[in-house]
Amino acid sequence: MSCPYYTWRSDFYCTKKQGYVNEDVYYKHCRNYDYDYCPIYKGSDSSSGGCYLTSACVEAKGLPDDCMELTTLRRFRDTWLANQPGGKEEIQLYYQVAPAIVTAIQAKKNAKEIFDDIYRSLILPCVTLIQEGKMDETWKLYRETTEKLQAQY
Repeated sequence: MSCPYYTWRSDFYCTKKQGYVNEDVYYKHCRNYDYDYCPIYKGSDSSSGGCYLTSACVEAKGLPDDCMELTTLRRFRDTWLANQPGGKEEIQLYYQVAPAIVTAIQAKKNAKEIFDDIYRSLILPCVTLIQEGKMDETWKLYRETTEKLQAQY
């Protein structure tokens, strides 16, 4: 069974999102649709899933979906960030921009190197900051890096 919202329009198009999704989202959620885990289907719900940049980076490194990095960042998002003033809005903004960033990077010949760099310069430092209890610094680093990547890609 496939997603009732997925439409093939020469690319990966989601009618619920009213926009394109990247290949990663398509293979994880649209092709063999799992209603319980798709962040688009679930709407504004911020439960597990939706860590597009992190997922792409750990996938490029060959790490599993339940690796320490993804688990740590999802917990940060769902238990800390979602409860901050403006946190839910920031999460929704991220859901809007991150898939396009990942898609643009995936189109590059050196995508693996780019994802490796993001892993080293964003993912690992954020995990370390979370482990040190520096949540505000984590949020700031992730936001600033996402904005830079959005401007670049």
